[in-house]
Amino acid sequence: MVAERPGLGQDKGSNTDPVYCERDHTMIDYALRWVNHGGGPEEDIETRFGIAAREFHRAVIEILDREPGSVFGHLGLSPVMVTRIKAIARRRIWV
Repeated sequence: MVAERPGLGQDKGSNTDPVYCERDHTMIDYALRWVNHGGGPEEDIETRFGIAAREFHRAVIEILDREPGSVFGHLGLSPVMVTRIKAIARRRIWV
């Protein structure tokens, strides 16, 4: 079962979202897609985003911490899913 946020694949309207840009949405979508597997493969992250896996996971945490109150509405994530994604990202940074 793949975790998805509501509205995945719909126009995210990056110009109307003052807090999160299209890349932020793409990174969170990717992290969410791989949350049940402990995160995506390092090679895939580097190919898709052009950054090292550790940088990707740091960026995911920064995105989720940017506006704590708006992450649920803007990104459509539940508090439990935010906690899971951040735990995986922290673990991947320190591995």
